[in-house]
Amino acid sequence: MTSSYQETTLDVAGMGCASCVHHVDQALKALAGVNRVAVKLAEGKVCVQHDAAIASSESLLEALAEAGYEATAAR
Repeated sequence: MTSSYQETTLDVAGMGCASCVHHVDQALKALAGVNRVAVKLAEGKVCVQHDAAIASSESLLEALAEAGYEATAAR
């Protein structure tokens, strides 16, 4: 079975402190298929390495919305 890992960068609004970083990190790591999460507080971005067949980009956005953060795909 081959995995289809990809890196997705998201813009996340509302992150302002270390606690926010922790919440965002935990919300994404709780998803099956997420391999690595790197939160960049100063930039308001999060980079997620995930298996797209298990954790789609849409599911990443939904997880952040459920955690209380508005996120969009980075441009």
